[in-house]
Amino acid sequence: MTTRRIPRKRRGQRHQFFDADGVDEVLSCVLRLTSEVSALSERLYLTERALEDKGMDVASAIESYQLSEADESVLSAERQRLIETVLAQLGASSEGAESIEDDLSIGS
Repeated sequence: MTTRRIPRKRRGQRHQFFDADGVDEVLSCVLRLTSEVSALSERLYLTERALEDKGMDVASAIESYQLSEADESVLSAERQRLIETVLAQLGASSEGAESIEDDLSIGS
């Protein structure tokens, strides 16, 4: 009995749906941004409702809030994380990924 060898692909290799270079990556970035915006919108909505239930006027407090240097630092770090998360897809296709054999040898 002959065994068929399954060809190994590089792990993480993605299918390409559009012929033009970069379109898949840009679409992936848009989807990641949409996911981030959706999650943040839901959290903000729930936070505002929870605080309003406690009798706090959140909308006017947010509008009048003055950012401190510490606030600016935290927001800057979070902004950088978001940029790296969204743009990571653009580098993933050009950098490649480790092969399956490399993954298996790491565990040995």
